[in-house]
Amino acid sequence: MRNFLKPLSWPANWIKRHTLESDEPACALATCSGPQSLWQRWRQRRRRNGTFLQGAFYCQPQCLETALVNQLSRLRVMAPPSPPPNRIPLGLLMVARGKLTYEEVRAALEAQRRARYGKIGEWIEKLGFATEQEVTNALALQWGCPVATSFDPFTIQSLGSIPLPILEAFQMVPLNYVAPTNTLNLAFGERVDHGALYAIEKILGCRTQPCVAERKSVARQLDAMRELPRPSDVEFGPMHELSEMARIAASYTARLSPEEVRLSRIGRFIWLRLHVRAELRPRTRSITTNLVFRLSTDAPRPVSFIRTFRDRAPAAPQE
Repeated sequence: MRNFLKPLSWPANWIKRHTLESDEPACALATCSGPQSLWQRWRQRRRRNGTFLQGAFYCQPQCLETALVNQLSRLRVMAPPSPPPNRIPLGLLMVARGKLTYEEVRAALEAQRRARYGKIGEWIEKLGFATEQEVTNALALQWGCPVATSFDPFTIQSLGSIPLPILEAFQMVPLNYVAPTNTLNLAFGERVDHGALYAIEKILGCRTQPCVAERKSVARQLDAMRELPRPSDVEFGPMHELSEMARIAASYTARLSPEEVRLSRIGRFIWLRLHVRAELRPRTRSITTNLVFRLSTDAPRPVSFIRTFRDRAPAAPQE
């Protein structure tokens, strides 16, 4: 009798198993009403809709769009962090190490003042007071980080996670990635920007460590990267209106249905990283799309309301 009744438990076990497997976390949007009809709820469970934005789950595209507008509005009005003052000016540091004289430092500063461009280290090199390697060593001592002595082009090409416009703006190049410690090493050709390092950590979910490389070497690496195709990077700007950024972001999220979205402010850029699971897009070469919004230098206008832009979003470029 027990074996005869055992098949009757199969439907109940199947329903219990598939209900547990399809459970999704609660939506992070306070005003979310969720799918109303039984058919909508069933479709949401079967299709596993929903996206994580900055670690918070949003169950529907409308919820994600509303949260994106809020995040973009906050990042747009955020003032870029002011660069921290150096502990010791580069010229005085090189004087203390016996690489320059006070007269040479004054001459480099005067040349920089008259030209109104360039870094002090660049003018020290141009005037022949020190070599590029000596200036790089002084920069490494100034920022308390090691010197990158060589670049591996294959490694740099394989670490194409950071959009090229951001790399160019901060004159930095990804040097290598250490998987056991989840650490990305970045080489700077000029000033080490810790604000940019922190933003990259939030986007990529890894640790970052800076180092200093020769300025011309970093420029050559960036020139080589500029010649390579980067289909996953899309740059927009300069952006003046929040509504325009929201429409573009809504268009891409609606088309790609990403599993996770991360965004951060890096200087004059807002970087959105859309991660799509490979099994959802088997024909897509890259499972990551980077949207880079270059912000206008004008003061942002105040935001009087928050709304979604699904109906007004333009179609994203076809693959």
